[in-house]
Amino acid sequence: MDKKIYLGIGDKKRCPGPVYVIEKGDSLYSIAQKYHTRVRVLLDLNPFVDIYNLQPGDEICIPSDNMPQEMKFTPYVIKKDETIGDIMEKFSVSFEELAKINKVLLEQKLPPGIIILLPK
Repeated sequence: MDKKIYLGIGDKKRCPGPVYVIEKGDSLYSIAQKYHTRVRVLLDLNPFVDIYNLQPGDEICIPSDNMPQEMKFTPYVIKKDETIGDIMEKFSVSFEELAKINKVLLEQKLPPGIIILLPK
């Protein structure tokens, strides 16, 4: 194995395979070729990666050998002023479904002072 690859022990919940550290000149296509996978699979595993601006030192998840090569979701780029509620309505998906594959939603901090309503 290459020295750029390491198992993300702390990120194991987020990345089911090894984590790759981007180097100068890398592209998702070249990484996909190197690890015998598809660019689509890399995009599915790394929905927040800016494919036009990969920076050396950035980390992306690589599928493990025992992982299915076809993922059951597609990346979606949030548009300006779009809310999670807008996305839930647009794609007929629940928050639970979104949070299951987008752990970042569960970790978002609400701004102090915001008021939310809770069920009784």
